[in-house]
Formats: sequence, structure tokens, C-alpha cells
Amino acid sequence: MESRIDTRKAWAVYAALLFGTFITIEAAAFQAPALPSVTRHFGIQVNMAALVLILYSLALTVFAPIMGRLGDEYGRKRILSIGMLVFAVSEFAAAWAPDFGLFLAARFVQGLGAACILPGVFAYAAHLFPDNKRGLALGVLAFTMTFGAASGGLLGGLLIDRLGWPSVYWISGALTLAGLLPVRLLVPEIAPAKARSAFDHTGAMLLFAVIAALLSLPTWATNFGKESIVTWAIVIVGTGSLALLWRHSRKTENPVIDVGLLSRRAFATPSAIYWLHMIFASGIVYSLAFFINSRPDGTAAQFGFVTLFLYGSGLLSSPIAGRLVDRIEPRLLSIAAMLASLIGTLLFLNIEVDTPLWMIIVIACILGLSIGCNTPAIMKLALGAVPAKDMGAGSGLFSMFRDLGSPTGSSLSLAVFGASLAHATHSAIARQTASLGFDATTVDGLARAAGSRAREVPAELANELADAGLAADVLMNQAMLEGLNAALSNVGYMLLGLITVALGLSLQLMRTHGPAAAGEAQLHTD
Repeated sequence: MESRIDTRKAWAVYAALLFGTFITIEAAAFQAPALPSVTRHFGIQVNMAALVLILYSLALTVFAPIMGRLGDEYGRKRILSIGMLVFAVSEFAAAWAPDFGLFLAARFVQGLGAACILPGVFAYAAHLFPDNKRGLALGVLAFTMTFGAASGGLLGGLLIDRLGWPSVYWISGALTLAGLLPVRLLVPEIAPAKARSAFDHTGAMLLFAVIAALLSLPTWATNFGKESIVTWAIVIVGTGSLALLWRHSRKTENPVIDVGLLSRRAFATPSAIYWLHMIFASGIVYSLAFFINSRPDGTAAQFGFVTLFLYGSGLLSSPIAGRLVDRIEPRLLSIAAMLASLIGTLLFLNIEVDTPLWMIIVIACILGLSIGCNTPAIMKLALGAVPAKDMGAGSGLFSMFRDLGSPTGSSLSLAVFGASLAHATHSAIARQTASLGFDATTVDGLARAAGSRAREVPAELANELADAGLAADVLMNQAMLEGLNAALSNVGYMLLGLITVALGLSLQLMRTHGPAAAGEAQLHTD
């Protein structure tokens, strides 16, 4: 491994890198408050809104390990700088997009740019700081990422309410260009750790197919049904591509996915926990985005305040956790964080449409504290298991798990939320109008009207309801409230199952025999 620079200069370099990380995460956080507005602007369904997240995350997840490996071969500063430029241009393109297709294309390119940034920052963190100081550095990185998410949720909500959803893309693009300057001036290039090798085109295509199938499956299953040939075709393509990718990677000299790292329990277990926790966190955020915006008097700004406290509590806990993992076993901190997440999820299950905002904020704080505590511990365990010469590839692979978790969580939560909302709303209307003898078509029409912004029903139907003593607006509002309660509850049960699995995995984390020695020994193992 290259000799490290002195501590003061290392932190100056790291600060420039952290600004780029902050902008990337903040721009991603803008999506949660923006998504309901984008959905209405382009006239798409709630469960189809997941495509906005899926395409960004598809590019980010697929290209993160690729860009990490290219950073090992061509220079990490070069790849990171290109990524920031691409990210800025694509943000401007999203703000300008005249239709949904071009907006989705811009989101895909945004993911490609972000894939160049985050693996490089992870690799620099390992390069700049020795193992006995790396926990603090990773805690500060987690703090920065959390601060970006917190400020993005709040600022995004305020900007959208006042200036419209395109404003968040214009601003994040401009900030990214501003952040490129200190990176170019302050960050030194790391000499390539590997000789340049042939690019694994086959592995990249197979990885693309696997990730695309995984991320899109909940959306297509919701729209076409679990028994649809489309749904099963996606399942077959995804599982078949995964099997081929694993076999191909074992035989290829420089594969996109390093199965050697994935075969290491010391790397694979914390990466899997991180993936599950990111699914969990994203599921919380995006289900609350639609729940808060859809309940009576709910606004994007209210959701912004909830995310401020969710991520703000993580801001407080992550640097403290970073210091702790340099002194105690990271495994113990991860177990404690999973237990806190479990408690927070049980409280989340009790949220209803009439729950006061302050109570939702309290629950968000508990969840944020658990996420902030877990991140530095898991980062240190996973990156400590990566040999120095493979740090770019290893950090890219770890970043892939993180980047895969967020869209998986949003896609799953939106699919469950959308399907549960539609089913529960339909059931409530059918129950309330049972005595009127409406046919299925009429009930379906009322359910669709209840879920629409205008809530318009034919005058004849409104009169028929009035004759029976039912006001159409009251009927649809009551059904919608029941649907929102059921939708958030079902998302909560799904997340409870995920966090229980993550807790089980955290109990299987390998023990370290010393806060510095174990990681340093693994870091220098080739």
C-alpha cells in the first residue's frame, strides 16, 4: 500500500472528497420529497413512480464495482472527477426534461455519475487513514452522508413547495460543479494499484441483467400480477443471469464482481447486513413520503422535517459510533443498532393518519440513531477484509451493496404501499356501499376516484350516493384514510421481517481480537 500523507493534510484532502459525497447524497435525498410531485407532473401511477428510482439505482449499482476497478487501473481522482462532471450535467438535463422518458434517461446518467464518486471516496478513506484512525474517518463519512440525506429531505421539501420540483435538480447540478473545484485542486492522484486489463464486458452485461431484474420485479409484479408471464420472465432472466455471472466471474481473471471477496465471510456478512439495513431505511423514507403527503393537511415540507430528524439523529450517532469502533468490537455496536431498529419498527407499526407529527418524528429519531450507529461499524468490518491492492474493487463492491439496498427498499415499499392502498381503499368503499347494490365496475370507479387528486365522480353517481345519505367526498376520504393506514402497516410488517434477518446476521459477525490489529492484518493480506 502507498505511504500515507500526514494527518492534517489527510483531513484537508478528505474534506474536499466529503463535499462531493455530500452533494451526491443530498441530490439522492431530493428524490423522496420530489417523487410525489414528479408523479403528478408526468401523470404516472404511484407504483410506476419506482422507475424514477430504479433507473438511477440500476446505473449506480451496476457501474459502482466497474468504476471502482477502473479507479484501481486508471487513477481514482480521474474517475471521480469525470463522475462529478457527468452527474452535474445530468442533473440539469432532469430539470429541463419535457417528458417522462427523457427524465428517466437523465436519472440513469445521474446514477452513472454517482457510481464514479462513491467508490472513489471509500477507497481514499482506506488510503488516507491507518486502521486505528479509520473508524473516526468512516464515522465522519457516515455523518456527511447522513447530513446530505437530512438536508436534502428538508431543503427539497421547502424548494418544491415554493419553486417546484425542477428547482432541486438545478441546484444540485450547480453545487456539484462547485464541488469539483476543490477536488481538482486538493486531492492527489493515487498511483494505479493494478496494471490495466481487458474490460469484462460479459460480466457487466450479466450484472446489468441481474440488477435490473431485482430492482424492477416488485414494480412489474404489482402492475401485471404475480402469475403474469412478464413477472415470471423477469424472475427467470434474473436468476439465470445470476447463475451465469457467478460461473463467469469464477473463471475470469479480472471480473466485474470479485467472487473471491464475496466468498470471504469477513466481507460478505457485513455487506449483507448493510444491504438489508439500506433496504430498511429506504423503505421507511419512501413509505412515509407518500403517507405524509397523502394524509389530511400533509405537505412535502412536513415530510422534509421528518427526514431532517431521521437523518439528523444519524448525524449525532455516526461520528460517536466511529470513535467507538476504534475502541470496541464493531460487532457489538452493530448488534445494538439492529436491536434499536427492531424497537423502532415496532413503534412504526402504530403510526396512523391521525398520529401527531411530533410522534412520527420521535420514531424517526430512534430509527435514525440505529442507522447512524450501524454504518461505521459495518464499513470498518467490510473494508478491513479487503486487501490493499484490491481496495478500489472492494470498495466498489461494498458500495454496490449500499446502492442496491436503497432502490430495493424504495421499490419494495412503493409496491407494497401502492398495492395495499388500492386494495384497502377498494374494500372500504365496497363495504360502505354494500347496501346500495353497486356493481363491481361502479365500485372500481369510486376507488380510482378516491386515489386521484381531483376525486371527481359522475353527477348521477354522486346523486345516488346522496339519496342513500352518503356524500361522495366523505365516502372517498374515509376509504382513503383506511387505505393509508393499511398501506403503511403492511410496509411496516415487511420491514420488521427484514430487520429480524439483519439482526440474526449481526450475531454471526466475526469477532475481532483487537480494535486495530484485526483489520490491519486483513488489510495487508493479499
